[in-house]
Amino acid sequence: MISLKKILITLLTGLILILGVFPACAVSSPVSTQTVTIRVPKTNAISTGYGTSGDSQMEAMDVSPDNTETPIGNLYVQSCSNSNTQLWVRASGDFRGTKTTNSLELSNLKFAVPGANGKTNFSNGYVKAGDQNPHADGDGKISLDLYMSVPYGTAPDTYTATVYLTSVLDATAPA
Repeated sequence: MISLKKILITLLTGLILILGVFPACAVSSPVSTQTVTIRVPKTNAISTGYGTSGDSQMEAMDVSPDNTETPIGNLYVQSCSNSNTQLWVRASGDFRGTKTTNSLELSNLKFAVPGANGKTNFSNGYVKAGDQNPHADGDGKISLDLYMSVPYGTAPDTYTATVYLTSVLDATAPA
């Protein structure tokens, strides 16, 4: 009679042989997946242009000294942001003559956003010009129509001032 011990030895030997001949393998697949995680922060950037050609600098134009608001061009601001932003504008001080010591008050320069509001004076402090939504239909541009009035008796000269355009992500006016 076969003893229980011999049966167990035979079964264990057979099991070892089977496992040795047919080793366990992981199932292979031609497809593998990995999760990739990135974080895109809010971005805030603008680019500007002047007129239909998109020049980066406004060209000097003749404005008669007759106290009449004269359109002097269109400045556009393109949002390059991925979040809703607000456009704020200001100018630095009065217009200064390049050949004389004469000046023109900054309040003579105004802007209007077509279809959005009336004319607004530039000032030394920021003034909100409008909202920009990068996800809305359209090209993400805000146009600023610029107007200048020159008082009677202003001396002939080329007058300059700097306009600042700032985009903000929240409702807080820039400093």
